[in-house]
Amino acid sequence: MGGRNRSLAVYRWMVISLGACFLALTGGSLGQGPGSLFLLFCALAAGTELTRVSGGVTSFSLSTGVVLAALLTLGVPAALWVAAAGYVLSDLCARRFTQASLFNAAQAVLTTLAAAVPYHFFGGTVGGSSLAFLLPQGAFLISYFLANHVLVGLDLVLEQGMGALSENKLFIGWDFLGTALALPSGVFLAQVYQFMGFTVLVLAAVPLLALSYIWQLYARVWAANQEILALYAATSNLGTSIELDATLKEILTQARRLVKYDQGLVYLIDEENLVPAASEGPVPETVRYRPVPLGQGAVGRAAVTRRPEILSGSLRDEEGLESGSQLILPLLAGERLVGVLALKRSRPEFTAHELQFLAILSGQAATALENARLYNEVAALARLDALTGIYNRRALVEALTSEVARSKRYGLKLAVLMVDLDNFKSVNDACGHLAGDALLKKIAARIASSVRSVDVVGRYGGDEIAVLLPEAGPLEAYQVAERIRQAVRELAREEYCRVTTSIGIASFPQHGEDAESLLAAADRAMYYAKRQGGDRVLTYAQLPPAVGAEREEGRPVT
Repeated sequence: MGGRNRSLAVYRWMVISLGACFLALTGGSLGQGPGSLFLLFCALAAGTELTRVSGGVTSFSLSTGVVLAALLTLGVPAALWVAAAGYVLSDLCARRFTQASLFNAAQAVLTTLAAAVPYHFFGGTVGGSSLAFLLPQGAFLISYFLANHVLVGLDLVLEQGMGALSENKLFIGWDFLGTALALPSGVFLAQVYQFMGFTVLVLAAVPLLALSYIWQLYARVWAANQEILALYAATSNLGTSIELDATLKEILTQARRLVKYDQGLVYLIDEENLVPAASEGPVPETVRYRPVPLGQGAVGRAAVTRRPEILSGSLRDEEGLESGSQLILPLLAGERLVGVLALKRSRPEFTAHELQFLAILSGQAATALENARLYNEVAALARLDALTGIYNRRALVEALTSEVARSKRYGLKLAVLMVDLDNFKSVNDACGHLAGDALLKKIAARIASSVRSVDVVGRYGGDEIAVLLPEAGPLEAYQVAERIRQAVRELAREEYCRVTTSIGIASFPQHGEDAESLLAAADRAMYYAKRQGGDRVLTYAQLPPAVGAEREEGRPVT
């Protein structure tokens, strides 16, 4: 990035130096006409530049026609000074004079000088504004257009990379239209002066300035209409999905439609932290996976103040992003903070207009995230058992079906535990159903804490709890089952109504090749353990042949 900045600075100062040198070489030679004519053309060029249409990093105006008129009536030196004066005087009047003003003036000088070569090659002379012979003027304007876009295009590439050229295709078309209008306007001004004199030329300048202003208004209305259409499309696409992940990705996608950025992050609020939930672009892992405490850095600060913020390119963000312009926007659904949108790009810096534009999108984005969050919470509750908080039977069978398919595809191990509470009916009878429910809830939580995070625990029915152990063989499954049995015994010592567990184990593919058969095998092993007195662990492989035969015939084991 530093090398690109240095190359850009060298290029700009080189253009400024060359432009200044050529102006100095012209000296005081301002053409064959009166000084008042030269001053009028300078004022006209400044007036058309004051109403130039800006397209972000590029702009276009009708000043080329004034430069052409100066060339036709006063010659090349005057045209060079008029081209430079248009940018300098307009930016001084608008109080926006910067290094860019000098660069624009210098590139206008070089462009005019380059276009004057084909003008004279095709026979153009001072005063040669005959309507019957427009070839030199046409050659001048075509050369002016090409030379201008070569100089400006190099500046764009050095500043933003090759992608900037494709992004400015639309404004190249508008500039071509302006250059085409320069031919009749420039020839018109020269003809008026030649045949009607200076006074009439002053009056003729008024329609040109009016046309320039009307064109600027039209371009602004057209650009605003395009922005409204883009914003409408973006907000329409948000909220079309109720999946949280899809909604997060859609926010970044639609933000890119409205504002160019290199890196994008969506943070979601999680108690006292903002957690990165989705990213776009080359976001460093140190940022992509690190929560941001509320109030810390630009992201945390925006979450607390609820105000958007633009960080200057000269600053380095506290979250670790490389230097560059950053836009931080809190996502608010009404008064509730849902998250924060953080965008970053190297160049150009984000503008207040872009911030205002994205702020409109942020409300819709926050609402879409809130709806997706609520849907996910409802969907999650629909998969959980209301009493114990673990998976219900439907979600358990779905998870087991998925694990069986994965195990078949990759040749993995899989084990199923069926856990049943011994004599749980007597607990309900002696202590009451409320006490029994409370005890079952505690046991479910103890079982869930005794297995890995990748394992699945669900209530199969009544006081039966199933545990799915992905990538676990018979030995590992037996060790987990014993750990569960001991954990329940320790918990029961603290309770008035005590219980033990009988646990059956079935392994894939030895004891079943689908979810139904594995659950049935584990269930059969569990019931046989209960018949042996309970408080024990048995695998399906330990069942006597008679019990195995009963399984094959589909008869229940009691």
